[in-house]
Amino acid sequence: MSNEHFHEEQAHQKAYAEIIKDLAAAVASSIPPALFVIATAEVAKAAWDLHEAKTNHEALEAKFQLLMGIICVIPGIGGGFRLAFKSLFKNPQYYGPVMFDIVVAILEEANRHLPKKVPLNPEGYLKLMIDVPKLQNYLNQIRIKAVGELNQHALMRWAGAPKALDTFLKSLSSQLSMIIAEVLAPLVRIAIERSLLRRKNSARTSNVPNKTKTSNNKPKDKSAPTVTKSRGSLTARIKSKFQDTNMTFVIGGVGEHIADYYCLEKLGGGKEHWDGHDKGTQGIWTQQPSSLHLGKLNDGKKLNKNSPISNDIGIDGLWRADPKNNCGKKYAIIEVKATTGIAKGTPKFIASKLGVLSKTHQGKPIIQMDHFWIQQRLKIELAKLPRKINNDFRKGKLGDSSHIYTRHIIVISLLVDPGLSHIEALLDDTTTNFNHASHNGIVIHRYGEPTVENIIQAKHRSIKKKVNRNKSK
Repeated sequence: MSNEHFHEEQAHQKAYAEIIKDLAAAVASSIPPALFVIATAEVAKAAWDLHEAKTNHEALEAKFQLLMGIICVIPGIGGGFRLAFKSLFKNPQYYGPVMFDIVVAILEEANRHLPKKVPLNPEGYLKLMIDVPKLQNYLNQIRIKAVGELNQHALMRWAGAPKALDTFLKSLSSQLSMIIAEVLAPLVRIAIERSLLRRKNSARTSNVPNKTKTSNNKPKDKSAPTVTKSRGSLTARIKSKFQDTNMTFVIGGVGEHIADYYCLEKLGGGKEHWDGHDKGTQGIWTQQPSSLHLGKLNDGKKLNKNSPISNDIGIDGLWRADPKNNCGKKYAIIEVKATTGIAKGTPKFIASKLGVLSKTHQGKPIIQMDHFWIQQRLKIELAKLPRKINNDFRKGKLGDSSHIYTRHIIVISLLVDPGLSHIEALLDDTTTNFNHASHNGIVIHRYGEPTVENIIQAKHRSIKKKVNRNKSK
């Protein structure tokens, strides 16, 4: 990984961490009745500031404050979005690339507090933030509450404050469409575009899920968030459908299929030479992957079908990669993890998904994707491959990451696209391409040095803590 990408990744992680540490309190602020206390105070102040604004800059800040007050009244999630947008408003280039990660975290935190779970649909909720009729409805609720509170004070009634506020807020409601277009819509666009740009330029997390299926058969209003199935019901459906198959193999198969096509389509893995989607062993390369030509090298050079996998303990993906997307190296080693829960991009979360062998190397546990683990499995894979590829690996010391390969870890959640559409196709016995041919959406992708090494070290720390806890018992 280049120094530029390394520092960029550090900035993304810092931006994410700065909001996450205050997220619990922010979400709690949008649980009734706290939400109306904050919302009415903020909207009333914003209305006054807008009325008194002398410059365009002052008016812009007041309009933004007004929208934040309205958003705050959305139960369970408003406080979190208020915090995130305030940060984005101050520094869009810094927070834009991680907004989808933050939105996922907001929804997850809200589900810890709310009795009725909210669906995990980041794009849907971002769109809700600029849904004019819905925000007008929330503003109307705040107006009634604020005017009612002012009417309880005789001095305010005498001064005509309740009527003045009521009139002004009604006027603002009619202008809300223009205010949203001017202030909030550009921020939402920045969040989506910067997240897309982040993946395009560095093959990191993409956070723009496709339109997902709703929980019933009736089409939803386009302005409403798309409802996804909960983790519990999804797990139950998988177990019911594949009663004789280990669920790890089912979700693992979906994950490896998506990861194969992610490598093919997003990492420049030779997509122009692969014939057809989801053909598995029937798939054909018009130009065979080799030491010179891009493409997948393991699994008989075939891309995985969207189906359960066997109990495979080898390397998930060995690719002749495009050095431009692979830290300048010719080969990519891919490890894929799929989950029916929420996937996070943190080293700690990804480390929790890595396996540990029972034996050790040089007195330390052997962890998936450490260089020793890779070296042992590469010996098996290289024995099946042409001499020229073997010669590439023999030119330096096998196991040295600076030599010939870059490590990649890809994590896919089945709660959002592309994971959701693929598990739905599998559960519905859908075999036609168009039902799961899109691989766009949330794919957490960590690669290169020192990123992957940091994840492995996080796993070592976790193992050490567990050992120490057991010793203290």
